[in-house]
Amino acid sequence: MHLKDRVVFITGASRGIGAELARDFAAHGARLGLVARNIEALAELAGELPSDALPVPCDIRDEEALGAACRKVADHFGTIDSVVANAGVALESGRAHKVRTETWIRTLETNLTGPFLTARAAHPYLAASGRGRLVLTSSVIARQPRPGLSAYAASKAGVEGLTRALAADWAKDGICVNAVAPGFFGLGMGAAFEAGERLRDQVIARTVLGRFGEPQDIAGVVRFLASDAAAYVNGQVLGVDGGYGLGV
Repeated sequence: MHLKDRVVFITGASRGIGAELARDFAAHGARLGLVARNIEALAELAGELPSDALPVPCDIRDEEALGAACRKVADHFGTIDSVVANAGVALESGRAHKVRTETWIRTLETNLTGPFLTARAAHPYLAASGRGRLVLTSSVIARQPRPGLSAYAASKAGVEGLTRALAADWAKDGICVNAVAPGFFGLGMGAAFEAGERLRDQVIARTVLGRFGEPQDIAGVVRFLASDAAAYVNGQVLGVDGGYGLGV
């Protein structure tokens, strides 16, 4: 599961789970293309990593910008071996009949269209690598929705369908496509759940391991899927939720 000499392109790398993945991957020898809108945060992260990391500002809803970002990373490192499409949003919640249309559209653009555009921009580089890996980020909410999260749940369910479709499409190109479905972590978008006593207690009561996730809980799974160790894993969605998805 080492990533020595592997070039990994990570979206949503400026904070939360994306930044923790970058730290873990760098510690295991990967060279990194760090992609997000906040170039200052990316540059700060790149400066603290023990491996070569290239910060690239990009909005994943912008098809041309994604193409340019892939070219920049590939030109810098000579290739792209793995892509982690991690960028996403969880906008204001509300019962479905009260969700604003613009909220629905932005959520789907970022959480579903964005990963598709990321995958499509990276395809020629992953295919040329000969050992391409694409890892998308779903959520336990895709299959175990909570009230008030209709747009988010729909977008992540779409990611799971996209994962299987891309796996079927791109196997002949030597690209393995999989997804992770995180549960509740005390960073990034999950921080609000951990900060609120009522929400925190609800999550812990339903999570059979009885705790929120830690960065290393998700990093090892994504690193596996991005590595040569996952050469025969394709079209899968791996839950990393401490058993929350069991519905116990």
